[in-house]
Amino acid sequence: MGRSPLTALVPLLILTTAACGVVDRDPATTLPPGTVHVLHSTSDAPLPGGRPADAAGLVGGHALLHVQETGVVTRLDRLTAQRWGLPEEVRADDGDELVWASLSLGGRQWRNADRDVEWARLTVLAGGVRTPITVPLTGSADPAVYTDAVLVSVPAGAPVLVQLTDDGVTQSIDVRSGERIDDARGVYPRPVQEDGFRYAGNGTINGVPVRFQAFADGYSLEPWAPGLGWARDGRAWLAVKRFRVSGGTADVELTLDPARVISVLGPDGTVHRAGTDRIPTSLSSGIIPHGVYVEVPADFRYGVLRFAPAHLKRGLDPVTWQREPAAADFPIGLS
Repeated sequence: MGRSPLTALVPLLILTTAACGVVDRDPATTLPPGTVHVLHSTSDAPLPGGRPADAAGLVGGHALLHVQETGVVTRLDRLTAQRWGLPEEVRADDGDELVWASLSLGGRQWRNADRDVEWARLTVLAGGVRTPITVPLTGSADPAVYTDAVLVSVPAGAPVLVQLTDDGVTQSIDVRSGERIDDARGVYPRPVQEDGFRYAGNGTINGVPVRFQAFADGYSLEPWAPGLGWARDGRAWLAVKRFRVSGGTADVELTLDPARVISVLGPDGTVHRAGTDRIPTSLSSGIIPHGVYVEVPADFRYGVLRFAPAHLKRGLDPVTWQREPAAADFPIGLS
């Protein structure tokens, strides 16, 4: 009995299918929800779907976090993945997506080397789970090139936050919107006036002439001050940048108490005095830098700083002057 034409075609169909090499498997690695990757690029390769996040910055006491771009995609192709340190193409599972943010971390005194204690840390909050992440310090809050990013796999539409916890306060950036959320403190970038003040004055104590000099490089608004902590809600620390003062003699040793010597007059006429947690410092040994911070309303942009050296002390006691050095006022303008 001869074979039918249909029977004869069966081996041919099998061979044709095998020869075509039909493969329905996706070559990309699937990242399950909750997966968090910190990425680093050595070639400054862009991530897909990015949009600027100009408002996404957080200022802490020890760290400054800036997010340059954020994006939402379903996969990273092989070349892009490898440029960002992943071994192969990756994708989100059906119904999920990949949310990313390119970021830069700057600051100083991130870790206490003597006690191996971190004062600040970064985490990603997604799906109710916080995942600690480690990002290299750049030493700047606004570098020219962003080479670090965080990639998170989540269900479509699920919120993703990058959080900076510094000195007990947590601040957040919404990665999808690229904006700080309500728990963020301070301003970013910090308004700065580069022109500070210069003071020179003379006084007489017990017949001894005493000449004073004081310098400051400028001002900035800070949400946190060393030794003073976070400013109260609705307020910020006005930092007198690199304040230096000299005066006194070996016979007349004077000390600086910032709360007595420095004050700021706000535009509404309110006087704000410098905060201090410090033991007064001797001035007779030459020019000494001091950290001076004045708590002002968070929307403070201009006012007048008064430097009043007549309120210096001798040891811990007030000074009796035959001739007081004059106080001087200096305008402050933050742009």
